[in-house]
Amino acid sequence: MEIRSTRIYWPIGLTRDMPGRTGQGAMIEASLSDYAHTVVSPGTAVTIGWMEKTSSLLSSTFLGMLNDVHVIGDILRAQRDGYDAAMIGPHWDPGLYGAREAASIPVAGPLEASVMVAQTLGRRFAVLTVHEGYVPMIERNLRLYGCESRAIAHRPVRRFGMTYDNLVAALDGSSDAFLNEFTKTARECIADGADVIIAGGQLFGPVFQRHRYYAVPDTGVPVMEVAACGLRMAETLVALWRNIGLKKSEHPNAPFRTPAAEALEQARSTFGIG
Repeated sequence: MEIRSTRIYWPIGLTRDMPGRTGQGAMIEASLSDYAHTVVSPGTAVTIGWMEKTSSLLSSTFLGMLNDVHVIGDILRAQRDGYDAAMIGPHWDPGLYGAREAASIPVAGPLEASVMVAQTLGRRFAVLTVHEGYVPMIERNLRLYGCESRAIAHRPVRRFGMTYDNLVAALDGSSDAFLNEFTKTARECIADGADVIIAGGQLFGPVFQRHRYYAVPDTGVPVMEVAACGLRMAETLVALWRNIGLKKSEHPNAPFRTPAAEALEQARSTFGIG
């Protein structure tokens, strides 16, 4: 049986120089690329997509929305270039529904995929994130996805003490501060009833893999890395499309019904984002 290759586009949502974050964009890209190819099946290629411009302050509703428009534009470009699916990069799924509507290829969200899988692994989950500004965004999406009741009742989304310095140090093996901070907050969530922890950060996978950090130590509580869930979901949606013809709904009432191509391109041209 012929194994068909699959190409997944992973737009990070930032420029490679990662303004205001770290100067180690090249190192992070290489680590993410290596990690992604250990997650997906043989024959699946994952391309890390950086933006030419970014608003950077993604915790802002307005500035984040501007960023989302260009991320969706990159996904549409990837579709024209022959990619089979895309996974929204930032872990709280910004622009996911817009991208899913505009594109005809499957578009997965790492948070959405993670909370779906979390409900098969335990009774109550919690999400750890990297910025207080992301907390209300993630809480809103948990309600949107209809799974708020499966999260812990008290502060289901919490920031932990991540910095880009301790992330890079964990990645190169020079410090355990990142994992120590993550573990500390995860244990607080477990004390409040969590039996699954979702790691909200699209850059964390290589760190967890390097340190074999797959569960909160001495608790039996699994740690779910969002990018792995999102990439696998994208890959699964492609397989279902190819094998049994399963696609998004194009019913007039469906939220992801694809706009007419002419209307989409005209609007993008009008606003200078073609």
